[in-house]
Amino acid sequence: MPMYEYSCTKCGQRFEKLEKKAAAETVVCPNCGSTEVNKEFSSFSSTGSVSIEYCGSEG
Repeated sequence: MPMYEYSCTKCGQRFEKLEKKAAAETVVCPNCGSTEVNKEFSSFSSTGSVSIEYCGSEG
């Protein structure tokens, strides 16, 4: 299930919610109970490994 980020337009609370893709349920702010929320852009995480090479100077 994808994780979505929301922000409440009434109290400003930012929160995340796991949702089923096909579900069209009303999202409620956990802080104030408002349904006036906006879906925010989410950043994606990776489960792979990343190799970073460092070329330092010696001397």
